[in-house]
Amino acid sequence: MHSCRDMGVRRFTELRAWQACDAYKKAVYRLRDSHPHLRGWRRWPQFEDSVAGPPAHIAEGFGRFSPPDFARYCVMARASVMESQNHLIDAVDSGYMTEEMRSELNALAEVSLEEVTGLMEYLQSPEALKNARKARERRIASRPNREP
Repeated sequence: MHSCRDMGVRRFTELRAWQACDAYKKAVYRLRDSHPHLRGWRRWPQFEDSVAGPPAHIAEGFGRFSPPDFARYCVMARASVMESQNHLIDAVDSGYMTEEMRSELNALAEVSLEEVTGLMEYLQSPEALKNARKARERRIASRPNREP
């Protein structure tokens, strides 16, 4: 599914999981900008943090160059998306957001969860470790020989 560097992914921004989480985050920011009353909701800062966290976690995990480490960051990204879904429900319950608004954002959250889960499952597979080993060997082989 997601084989990162061996499939030509050179930047975290090329990962579908990052793209989905970033689209969700931007949709939340657009909603905030078009409905200023949302800033009055006392949980808004927590909600914003929970949607900003997942793309940041994926970016940081990508930079670890280790499938097990990267998978741990995907677990954090998933948890933050789920936290944001709870905040969406709370926003409706407290009267700051309509059910229609929640439903539109939740659909983006669900896509994010699917993509992050797929990436996490790949990173936990034997294939990911094998591909990481090959990439590491290629990096070492491509270094110039340094003789004293």
